Order: sequence, then C-alpha cells, then structure tokens
Amino acid sequence: MITDTVEQLPLFFNPLQEGYFDNPYAHYAELREHDPVHLSPAGLPICFAYDDIRQVLIDGTTSMDIAKVKSVGGHPPLSDQPQLFPTAVIGIDPPDHTRIRRLLMSRSFTPRKVQGLTDWITSEVDRLLDGLERQSVDSQEPVDLIANFAFPLPFKVISDILGMPSHDEHQVREWAGAISSATDPMSGPEKLAAAHAAYAALSGYVTTEVLPWKRSSPADDLLTGLLVARDDGELSEQELLDQVSLLYVAGHETTVSLIGNSILNLLQHRSQLERLQQTPDLLSNAVEELNRFDSAIQFGWRYTLSEYSVGGKAIPPGQMILLCLGSANRDTTRFGDDADELNLSRPNASEALSFGAGAHFCLGNALARKEAAIAIGRFVDRFPTATFTGRPQWSSKITFRGLERLDVALSS
Repeated sequence: MITDTVEQLPLFFNPLQEGYFDNPYAHYAELREHDPVHLSPAGLPICFAYDDIRQVLIDGTTSMDIAKVKSVGGHPPLSDQPQLFPTAVIGIDPPDHTRIRRLLMSRSFTPRKVQGLTDWITSEVDRLLDGLERQSVDSQEPVDLIANFAFPLPFKVISDILGMPSHDEHQVREWAGAISSATDPMSGPEKLAAAHAAYAALSGYVTTEVLPWKRSSPADDLLTGLLVARDDGELSEQELLDQVSLLYVAGHETTVSLIGNSILNLLQHRSQLERLQQTPDLLSNAVEELNRFDSAIQFGWRYTLSEYSVGGKAIPPGQMILLCLGSANRDTTRFGDDADELNLSRPNASEALSFGAGAHFCLGNALARKEAAIAIGRFVDRFPTATFTGRPQWSSKITFRGLERLDVALSS
C-alpha cells in the first residue's frame, strides 16, 4: 500500500508570511506554545512567554548599553553603524540612566504634572474632532483618522511639553519620521542612511537654533529645564541633545498607534464599544485592555553581559534577546483562556507589558495613557455610530504595530 506523507516544516519566526501584519497573534501563540524561547534562523533568541519576558525585563544584570555589550565580546545588530542617540535614556544603564531619568521625570512626566495637562489635552482633542467633523461634512467622504487625529495630537503634545518652536514643525516631523522608520529589523541600508542624516540634521537644528532661542525665551517647559540642568552640571551637552531628540521622536509614535489601534479595535468589537459608551467609568481600564490587546510596541530587547538562563535555555554573553511583548500580552497563563478576546473590564489588564517593566519602564507611560483616554473617550462620545471603511492599512514594521491609514465614516 502506498501512503502519502507530508513532512512537517520546522517552526520559525516568520514575519514575511502572508497576513502577518494584519494579525501576528496566531503566529505568536504557536511559538509561545511550542518554542517559547525560540532561536531564529539568524541565531537571535526570541522570548514569547509572559514570565520569561518579564524576567528579562526586570533583571538588573541585563543591559541596554551597546558599549557594555561590546566590552564582553558581543556584536549587537548594526553596531558597526554610528549609534543614534548614544547617551539617550533608552540606551544606557544605571547609574547614568537613573540620573537622567530622574531629571526628566521631575521636570515633565510625574503623574501630577501629567494630570495638570488634562484640560489642555482635552481642548486639543476637541479641536481636532471639530476638524474631522468639518472635513467629513464638506467632503461627504470617510476621513483618515490617523493623519487627521491620531498623529497630530501626540505630536502637538510632545512639542509643547518640550517647548519646541512651531514654525519648523513640518521639517521636524520629516526628520522624526525618517529616524523612527529605521528602528525596525526590517529597515534596509537606505532607511538607515536616511535616519542617520535626519538625526544629524535634528541635532544640528536643536544646537544652532532651538537652544539659543530657548535661552533668550525661557518658559515653563522641558527644554528650559534641561538647559538649566546642563548649566548646573547635571547634564552634558551631548546628553541634553540626545534626550531632546529622542523624546521628540519617541514621544509621539507609540501614542499615535495606541490611539489608532484602540479606536479600530473598538469599531471592530461593537459590543465592547457599546459597553464603554454606556459605562464611561470603564474608560481607564479600557485603555489598559486596549493596550494589552493590540500593543503599539510589539518587541523590546535586552543584552546579556554574562551567561544567562531563561526558559531553561542558556544564552551566551554579549547576545541580544528579543522580547515579544505582543505575545506576552496574549499569554493565557497570565490573562486566561480568553486572552485573545477584547474585554474592557478585564481585571488584570494593567499587567500587560506594553510599556515594558523594570528600570526601563516607559518614561512617558502616564502621558500616553492620559492622551489615549481623552482621545478615545471623546471620539466614541462624539461619534457613537462611527464605522471604519475599506481595509485598515497596517505599517510593515515588526517592532512597532500601527496603522498608516484608517478611513472612518463618522456617521452610519
């Protein structure tokens, strides 16, 4: 008797498979179940389970500092390229990380300071929603929620917190876009070159134009505070430039996606949307759950400085470990058998790892949560019957998950 046999192909992380960017979560689940500490074809260890990922994030023996990785014989990806933001808080370890993070937190990102922005952010949200409505009425067509709402709000907020001049906003947006486009493993040499050119241009602009202007026009903003810190010897010139440049780029991109992804998922889950509309007090936990369900940041990373064990596997010194935060947030061992469902009243939604954990827990998490809560709450209240039209256009980035375009009909 002749029998047909089908050879089982080996399981490997493959973001190039069809449909991955529309919905990567089934692929994560397969790897999380069968190979939670996965060695990619390129030799990169990738963690997919919640407990393993949290272990690496909070472990003070892992590092974000490329210089330390090189010192133990490691060769981080792209380490032969000039480093973007070499002294920024995201890429350094304590004690310098602690010093700079405390400085930034005390001047702009404490919960009290963020709470004080509520009325101003609300007025900005309402202004943008007014514009959306006018555009919809004038054109009688769906409007792009990303370009006209989800992007302008966080960009305006971080610009004003920093105290950046508004007359060069278009140019700075182009630089920020070029830099952020290169923060992904799929970036090719052209995007990397463009990112370095943009970083140099942004740093030069801050040095020659923004800082002299701010010295002559001090205000109650982060730039003024950082200038004072530099003059007092708390920051070097390079550290000041890198914090400003990084915050200008990173201070808006993930919040854009948090707002866009969240509104799309509410429009796709009408029963949950109706719960939120009927129970406004659910909004705070809804933001936590929406952030868990479809995180703007899908991957983080850490470097090993000595031999390291995670999930029963040994990892050598000087190795990058990629951490799939999007997978951790759908792990049924942490969030239950319904982890793949959107449940705005989920009791432990705030345990999601979207903002990371440990010393490098996202500096702007309170601000992102505040912006998202106001933007989502005001949108669903203002346009209760809104629907998305066509097919959502997802970006083709692995590290970040966000929409490039989302057409929405404001009334159905």
